Amino acid sequence: MFEGDDAAHCSNGLTATKFRESTDAERATFRKWIRGMVIVYCALLLAFGIGAFVNSDSGRTQVSNLPSHPTLAPSRPD
Repeated sequence: MFEGDDAAHCSNGLTATKFRESTDAERATFRKWIRGMVIVYCALLLAFGIGAFVNSDSGRTQVSNLPSHPTLAPSRPD
């Protein structure tokens, strides 16, 4: 194995050292990116939560749209 061939090691991420050494513009970009990701995932969570709330029917479950008919009586008497 050579240096850097470890699959569990990611060397291109933003570490604390790289964050401290980065410029103000790079830090601002990183913060905007993180803020944007948080907003996207919160919006998705909100949308799915609203969808689940709207589609939940408390009590009964509708299986089909067919009208219910009373049971038919036999055509000939016993």
